[in-house]
Amino acid sequence: MELATEFVESLGWDNVLFDSSHDKCYCNNCYPTTCANVTDAGGQIYVIPRGWARIGLHVDTVTVGLNDIWNKWIVTFHGTTVNAAESILRHRQFCLPGDILINGNQLGICDGHIPNKNHIYTSPTIAYSSLPMYSKKCDFTSLNDNCDYKVQIVLQCRQKPGSYRVQGETIRAGTTRLCPFIPNSEVEYFTEIRQSVVPYGLLVKLI
Repeated sequence: MELATEFVESLGWDNVLFDSSHDKCYCNNCYPTTCANVTDAGGQIYVIPRGWARIGLHVDTVTVGLNDIWNKWIVTFHGTTVNAAESILRHRQFCLPGDILINGNQLGICDGHIPNKNHIYTSPTIAYSSLPMYSKKCDFTSLNDNCDYKVQIVLQCRQKPGSYRVQGETIRAGTTRLCPFIPNSEVEYFTEIRQSVVPYGLLVKLI
């Protein structure tokens, strides 16, 4: 957890984006193998993000109060980059391709992604969201241990049930099983409803 915290602090993001009450570490020491691999959230399977550390994010209290997201919304994951994650948090919502951002730029579709698909994509398993085409590695040198790391980030979200459609993997995995708990035919969700996906944790993995 200390390395994950150091990495996030090195990004220089505004402190108002964070809420330490949502912090949680899923390393083997903090979340041992005797703990469950899956649990329930919002009436659906929640695959625990083993090996990751969650830096808590601030969630709007009005959104929580109106929607009871901690009890009624499911947990999903969104693989992303450092720059894209900061943009999502500063805009206070996911944006769709074609949206005009605060800086005046128009949001496009990332290189390598399927064209003309103007959706927000999430997954019920971090095994899919953390694939390198979704969560690109970046370099980080810790000042605490003077070691070099490759870092991935994934946004952990609450998502409104019934607000999305489900489809199979789109990376041509073939017969390779991507997650032991979610079938390949159900690993990708997509929606056009911006407010239906609320990030509450920045998941960090250092390799």
